Amino acid sequence: MIETVTFPELTVIGCMVETSRDDLPAAVAAAWERVFAADTGTAAFAAVSLPEENGLQRRLVGFMAAKASEIPAGMVRVDLDAGRYLRTVQDGPAAGIADGFARLQAHAEANGLTLSGIALDFGYRPGLPDGRHELHLALAPQLPALA
Repeated sequence: MIETVTFPELTVIGCMVETSRDDLPAAVAAAWERVFAADTGTAAFAAVSLPEENGLQRRLVGFMAAKASEIPAGMVRVDLDAGRYLRTVQDGPAAGIADGFARLQAHAEANGLTLSGIALDFGYRPGLPDGRHELHLALAPQLPALA
């Protein structure tokens, strides 16, 4: 099931990965190891996919935090504006996550919705076991129509 949800401003602190598409899986796995090894005191882990920049894939892997939280050494903070997202749940192997995002993308295209290029994945846990992931694609802000 795909639904539209609204999030308030979100803050994620973690390790930024900027690399080629081919090197992305290994770089993201290494970043998760660093995040899980840090003493963050949280279990609210998240991955944020950001728009490509200079031909590089960009991912922040980390944890949800309050905006005033201290940023651990070697990590960065990303603040995401409040907004609307398409949401679905993907249960099972991590290999199915890409299929979940593809379903969201297809839904947006079929319904004439414009995406912002930001994706969220909540569901990562230490050891990266298979399980439930909440997947989100941010909708681009829409200007009100004038009558």
